[in-house]
Amino acid sequence: MPNSSLKHDILFGVIIAAILQLPTTARANNNYFLPGDTFFHTVLTESLLQDIEKSKSPVFRYVRPDHLDTFLCGFAGFDMLQVKEMSPAIKKNLQALYRELREDYPLQIELVQETRRVRGEAIGDGDKEIKTGKILRRELNGFSMFFYNAGFDANRYRIGLKYNETWVEEVMAFGHQREHIQFEFFIREEKAILSDWRDGQLVKPLDVISPPIEPRRSSKPLPPVILRSKVRIFILPESNFQSAFDRKGDSFSRGIYEVTDAGIQNYRPRGNSWSAHPYEIGE
Repeated sequence: MPNSSLKHDILFGVIIAAILQLPTTARANNNYFLPGDTFFHTVLTESLLQDIEKSKSPVFRYVRPDHLDTFLCGFAGFDMLQVKEMSPAIKKNLQALYRELREDYPLQIELVQETRRVRGEAIGDGDKEIKTGKILRRELNGFSMFFYNAGFDANRYRIGLKYNETWVEEVMAFGHQREHIQFEFFIREEKAILSDWRDGQLVKPLDVISPPIEPRRSSKPLPPVILRSKVRIFILPESNFQSAFDRKGDSFSRGIYEVTDAGIQNYRPRGNSWSAHPYEIGE
């Protein structure tokens, strides 16, 4: 008979395998930013840069990774983040880095019909997408952009993991039934999910002011969460979350970038950690 430790390992492996092979189902939720998450993810595009330039306190929209399906039982979490009085230096550096990256990653666009999401009136009702009749210019290859607390240690912990111990309770607070709740991940790998689970209590959630959590019963947009302290802004030139998690990869030689008031830092994988290099536009 296997000992208790081996039984535990076997059970743990079965749980992770089940998570990684969850079938597509209509009875599942879609998650935006939850108050216990360690980061807020969006995508840096021309349109976003224009919005940033126009606003003293710009608002960023949460973007789920492309590999996640959209399910019919509604959303949980907050889909907007506001940065109060974003510094002109950060705006300038975001603009400069975007233009620089476009030298190697030419802009790709498509024309799509604009839709408006209408949430069901009752808890558990599915969302509907309604066409508005407008045609939008959609940027296909924007750059992934992560907001982390200023104290986040990217060498001790991994980029792309939410480290949220209370995600189940938070999703339920938005009106979803426990048996329908889905764990959403940026890195679809056993090691990543185990690390997320193991270290959740060690990593602080993103420091934001969140509106009260309550079940979603209308299509009225929720107010944004508001940053209340300094952050680290990481930009991935490619949406290769797996390589960012691993800190390695032959196609990941450019690493990742951090944008601050002081300038731009380039982090490249070396061994099992990031090696920081000051980055000058035009290099």
